[in-house]
Amino acid sequence: MNSNEMQNIWNSPFNNLSTAQQEQLVGKFVRQMNRRRRFQSLWLINTFAWLTIITAIAFWTLATGNTNLAREWALLPLLIVPWAFAIYFLRSYLKLSAQPPQGALPIIESLRAALASNRNHQTRLKIVGGLYVILIPLIALAMRQLQGAGKVSGHELTSMAVLFSGALLVSAAAIAALFFGRLVPQQKRLKGLLAEADEN
Repeated sequence: MNSNEMQNIWNSPFNNLSTAQQEQLVGKFVRQMNRRRRFQSLWLINTFAWLTIITAIAFWTLATGNTNLAREWALLPLLIVPWAFAIYFLRSYLKLSAQPPQGALPIIESLRAALASNRNHQTRLKIVGGLYVILIPLIALAMRQLQGAGKVSGHELTSMAVLFSGALLVSAAAIAALFFGRLVPQQKRLKGLLAEADEN
């Protein structure tokens, strides 16, 4: 099936689709749900790997006396907050993974599972957005403390601020595009499909 045919099925009322077309549409949602699950696995692996590396470097600087917590205490919340969020995401992931496989689901149940996956993804993105809100002042404070400790100059501080601001803006734009451009429309479509399917 080409993209135009799939788009026509996507835009058609659910009750006007043949059984085969309904199954194709549901299969599309299930594949998206599985891809989302695989992406979450890779994201968690990558997140914990980088957090471990960054934490090891931070403790090394403390052990060697290169970091003075009395003057650079923002390092601690800057490490603790991401770890707390990462552990929360891991527990949520493992909780879903612990659910027993149900095999091939009926069409309506597959749509409900896809809708639940969509909502969970939206929730994760909202939490990541909240993480950014928390990290921005912590990063600003940490950079100011680095300058106060004489480790960066005013010019270097400005460069760091521009770099971090740009990275956060790009990441926030990508999250917003995914949230409003894909997940919200898909959620509306899934709700509509379920409403039509429940009428039968």
